[in-house]
Amino acid sequence: METDGKVLGLVGSPNREGRTNQLVAAALEGAARAGAPTELIQLADHVVAACKDCLPWVCKDNLKCIYEDEAFEYLSQKILASGALVLGTPVYWWDTSGLVKYLILKMFRVYASSAPLQGLPAFGLAIAGGTGNGLVSGLRPIYHFFQMMQMRAKEPLPATRFNFDTAVERAGKLGEEIAAMANQRLPFSNLEERLLWYDALPYLSLNRAAERRLLAAFAIQSLPSHENAAVALGLARADSLAASGKPLDSLIEVTQVYETGAKTFEGQHLKK
Repeated sequence: METDGKVLGLVGSPNREGRTNQLVAAALEGAARAGAPTELIQLADHVVAACKDCLPWVCKDNLKCIYEDEAFEYLSQKILASGALVLGTPVYWWDTSGLVKYLILKMFRVYASSAPLQGLPAFGLAIAGGTGNGLVSGLRPIYHFFQMMQMRAKEPLPATRFNFDTAVERAGKLGEEIAAMANQRLPFSNLEERLLWYDALPYLSLNRAAERRLLAAFAIQSLPSHENAAVALGLARADSLAASGKPLDSLIEVTQVYETGAKTFEGQHLKK
């Protein structure tokens, strides 16, 4: 299938003007600055039906779902024709949105065996609103999708309200970088290379405690420098406790740092 050369941005949120949309749009703006054509699609406008997991498994050979699903047909063809892909999701209860999950599960079923997206440049972003919990957990299904489809993904972008402005800026930079890769698919030479590539990407290997620490760090980094330093000492204490074999005490300290940072952040924004 011929590609259209576009950097395709998929917004996996029912809120068409929310932060997921803002981040994906920022990535496409970066790609456009680098000279790439772009297209943004709201998954809420094209809701994929659940895969029926039917047998015999003919869709992997026909490369088409045997059940009529106009949304999947539209989205899958857009992805197959793209030069690069940006996939964004909000985080609900530490997980990827259903709009994204239904799409990627059906993509697995129909296309994973034939791997028509080998080497496709891609990156994913997730915005964990409210508490910020799940900022990495919500990204993992997206990167599992990239890996199983054999795409060559760039670093993930975890975002919260605490680091949102920084995340928007980083999305633009990643958009510029992915634009330079569009239409230059570099398939992995073997499974081992692909596994090592994804193992080397940041954030995805973090355990729950480390993910919580990252969230606390984002919360305190959003504070003015005169307040940041005092709160940051708590993270140093947490790291010391973890190093001395006290993971529970360490995580309790991390939570205290997070709660202090979040409370201060909210107070500042109420003043504005």
